[in-house]
Amino acid sequence: MAATSRRTTPATPRPNASASAGSNTSGRRRGEVGKQKGAGGALSSIQRRLPGWLSSLEGPRKLAINGLVVIVSMLGSGVVLKDALKQVAVIDTISVPKDLEADGYTPATMGQRIIDAVTQVNRNAAMTRRIGTYTLSEVDPLEPESADYESPGRAHSSDSASAFTLTSDDPSKKYDVSVSGVSLTTVILHLRELFGVSDTRISGEVTVEHPPAVGLSGKDEKSPPKKFSIRLRISDKGHVQYEAEATDKLETLVEQAALRLVERFEPLDAAYYSYHKRDYDNALRIVRAYLADQTKKERQWASNLLGLIEHARYGHDDARVETGYDNAIAAFRKLRTSDPKFAPALYNLSFVLIDKGKKRLKEDPNSEKGRELFTEAYEVAREGIAIDETADRTSRKRAVGYATAGRALRFLGQWESAKYDEALSYFDRSTGVDPTFMYAYFSQGAIHNERNAPDDAIAKYQLATEINPSAQIFTRAGAYLRKYERHSDAVPMFQKAADLKPSANAYAYWGMALRASARPEEAREIFERAIETDPTSPNAYNQLGLMYLDQQKWDEAADNFTRAIKASPQWSNYYYNLGRALRGAGKFGDAIAAFKKANDIYRSHPKSQAELDATRMELDLQQKGTVVGETARNVEEN
Repeated sequence: MAATSRRTTPATPRPNASASAGSNTSGRRRGEVGKQKGAGGALSSIQRRLPGWLSSLEGPRKLAINGLVVIVSMLGSGVVLKDALKQVAVIDTISVPKDLEADGYTPATMGQRIIDAVTQVNRNAAMTRRIGTYTLSEVDPLEPESADYESPGRAHSSDSASAFTLTSDDPSKKYDVSVSGVSLTTVILHLRELFGVSDTRISGEVTVEHPPAVGLSGKDEKSPPKKFSIRLRISDKGHVQYEAEATDKLETLVEQAALRLVERFEPLDAAYYSYHKRDYDNALRIVRAYLADQTKKERQWASNLLGLIEHARYGHDDARVETGYDNAIAAFRKLRTSDPKFAPALYNLSFVLIDKGKKRLKEDPNSEKGRELFTEAYEVAREGIAIDETADRTSRKRAVGYATAGRALRFLGQWESAKYDEALSYFDRSTGVDPTFMYAYFSQGAIHNERNAPDDAIAKYQLATEINPSAQIFTRAGAYLRKYERHSDAVPMFQKAADLKPSANAYAYWGMALRASARPEEAREIFERAIETDPTSPNAYNQLGLMYLDQQKWDEAADNFTRAIKASPQWSNYYYNLGRALRGAGKFGDAIAAFKKANDIYRSHPKSQAELDATRMELDLQQKGTVVGETARNVEEN
């Protein structure tokens, strides 16, 4: 530590202010000047000797400072020492090629984007742990006209509880602990040096490929999109290298890199995030490896995730969905036995029991088995609430419990209408302890719709959009309104969502509401805007085709379904819709081929509803006998 001092220069005597100044004044000034010269000499002597004196105290000084650091840390706050000793992961340098840097993606920018992506992964993982099955519980705006399932999104606020954070190599950002408003960054740095704690360093580089486009004539045509790759090097106790698959979307590359970093340091967070993104295979891979490692501590959270995955992975396969429910119920019941005070498993078990009961009601509206499942779900949710209330758990956890009990009561209301009032009360308790838990508002709106009180329902949806006026919440509100066939009311919700976050899907949802509101020309314009936004989006073509199908414009419909198939060739609904358009145009042979293709996609699975519909259409056409056969031959000849 360098010592600094301020040099003092003797003051210069001022001339007499007037000729009448007395000799006493002159003598006093001469005496003051003498004193100043003496003081200046003494200071100069101290300045000459000070560096040597400080140098002789260098060893004891370091010892004193280190001791002071420890004492201050202990007295200030225990979190200081904890922060000093934790493992810190630091983005070192992410180099980028010159053409990418010219677009504004500097090494610093790329590093910060990875830091932001890691933060988002942690936040979503924490939210998913807290609300469990509710993460994937949104109403699908596309049903029943398309099986395209892309979640409207989630907007529950949540604090990240992850122990792993990624930061830049700036001490003020790495160690931001303060006590009584005083920054302790320097203290933490000294403590880390004292205990020999080092940072994990992460570096790497982004590369860009420019694949040339060669046409049939052998001449270069319009170049395809650039392909981005990233290579990361993680240096702590060892040296690990990771290289992501090439992609034409830089955002995807950043997300992949962030997820791999989280998996390296907090694998369970990476697994919950993968579940959140509906990447069930990756989530299952990570959580199984986590459970196989006997040193891992959060085993109840890992087992909880296994149940969540089982519940969700067959959610859109009618033939296997109940198998998923049963597997999930078994997983949560096992966890209930091994960890009886683990309330999240009880809430998730209750949720799955309700879903199984809903399936029973769909098969038989008077199903007594369904009623038994809802009753059990309510009791299980109450068990979890009692645990959280006794332990004085956080409000957000109790909000999930109250909402789950309300959900069970909502379905019990089909047998006893008074249960609807109890359900509304539980949802009020849920939003009372966590006003950001949007699901409770939407559930209350659903109850009002079921009780034929649409104005009350809209008020709840409107309240949700006011509390969280995001694109996701407007989309969900529109989806609930469409579910209850209030299409005109859904239009402004989807419009606001598209204005806030324009995308092909946002415009498609908006167009669907317009089409269902008998405003076809406006719908056509919005569908075309969706296609302009993303020409590779299959659903925009599919929805435009459905509009033409309603208008019996068979050729226009078939053209759009064909474009949808080109964008997503493994989606059976597009072939099914194409078959409907071709049948309307009298092209029976081609229609049969389209229906068969829809069946082929599901050949390795048990019968699904889409397959059954396609089979029925195919058989219906074939039963027309020789007329169909003759028409098919004519089509083939032409």
